[in-house]
Amino acid sequence: MTTRREGQCPLCGAKLTPTQVLDACEEIADAALGALTCRCPYCQGHFDVRPGEGRVDIGYVQYDRFDCVLSLPCTGLAVLRDTTTGALRVHSAECEWAFNE
Repeated sequence: MTTRREGQCPLCGAKLTPTQVLDACEEIADAALGALTCRCPYCQGHFDVRPGEGRVDIGYVQYDRFDCVLSLPCTGLAVLRDTTTGALRVHSAECEWAFNE
């Protein structure tokens, strides 16, 4: 028997939406990978997030790579990365987030 973990915190199992995940992001973990540090709004456990076109990947930055644990679909999510400044802008129909290195 397998347990479906889609849309759940990989640490505590709380149901998470892409908006909740992006709201809980604190700073850029790795600008080259486009990854952010995040704390689960429920258990406060740490994981990393990599927003992409139409999805939010949850996982961990390790050894200069992003290991994805699960992906949350997010229709209309767009990511703009400025490689010169390290800034990362993420926006959806409802919200916008900006992170600077």
